[in-house]
Amino acid sequence: MKFFIISLLSLFSLKLAAQPDPEFPKEFIMHVKLHNGMITTFRSKAPDIYVGGVQLVPQYTIVPGAIRGGVIGDVFYGGKKLQALFGPTVSVKLLSLKVKPFGTAGNIHLNIDHLWGTSNQMLFGAGLNADIANWVIFGFTIHRDYNLNNWWIQNTIGFRISKIKKQKPIDL
Repeated sequence: MKFFIISLLSLFSLKLAAQPDPEFPKEFIMHVKLHNGMITTFRSKAPDIYVGGVQLVPQYTIVPGAIRGGVIGDVFYGGKKLQALFGPTVSVKLLSLKVKPFGTAGNIHLNIDHLWGTSNQMLFGAGLNADIANWVIFGFTIHRDYNLNNWWIQNTIGFRISKIKKQKPIDL
């Protein structure tokens, strides 16, 4: 009887260990992000410029559990005027924030962006993000404007605005 119970518990624990990572499921996701920071040349003679705005970031999972791709639409204030940026983005999951025995509490992912602006901006850069409970994102981004020869350094906070896809029940 002991052997039978131990065997059942072993099979059950293997089944739990084999559950797929729920982060970056195959679905559409949309975030709205608020960002602010500075545009700088890192030269002491040139003053840094404040930049802040709102981004809309729709994405779709390309590789479940690993990669999402999408676009960024950004309206921002910088250089004493309202401007816009647009371009593709790719998010790569680096790790899941595991909370044993409950599963995951979120993930850490890297996003890589290439954005074109209304005032001849051409930004290429990346950001490191913490996605908490698939609901709130905290991030830090650095972009290089290779056309205007400056750097954009910003922090972000984002909120999921798309509906959460219903999870299929787990068969045990």
